[in-house]
Amino acid sequence: MKNWFFLLLLNCCFITAVLAQPQRERIEALKKEFLAKKLDLTSDEAAKFWPVYNNYRKEMGDAYHERRQKRGGHGWGNNLSPNTELAFETRILNLKKKYQKEFSEVLPAQKVEQFYMAEREFREQLIKQLKHRNNE
Repeated sequence: MKNWFFLLLLNCCFITAVLAQPQRERIEALKKEFLAKKLDLTSDEAAKFWPVYNNYRKEMGDAYHERRQKRGGHGWGNNLSPNTELAFETRILNLKKKYQKEFSEVLPAQKVEQFYMAEREFREQLIKQLKHRNNE
């Protein structure tokens, strides 16, 4: 349960950290560069992967945006009812299942696994950098 909450907190931190549009675009560009390097995509894989990835990011972003709106525009605290929170978590899980399948259709299984690990690694590095900047 603690791990699940920590992962949820990291996702919220990441989303909150990139609310400013120009900064969000810059971070997304850095993330794409990071993922491309980590996944070592062939040109054929890249042509198939990036459209799926873009849809994945949009749907996940929409889900988190909707959650923030239900919380009154901020991402912190838990003023949602347990049923609303469960509905959100179910939506996120269903999106992850959907895109696990879609990524598996365009990438080898090993690269799909690497994608999720690389995405987590990028988020962790971003959080560390933000903490470091805040401490200065």
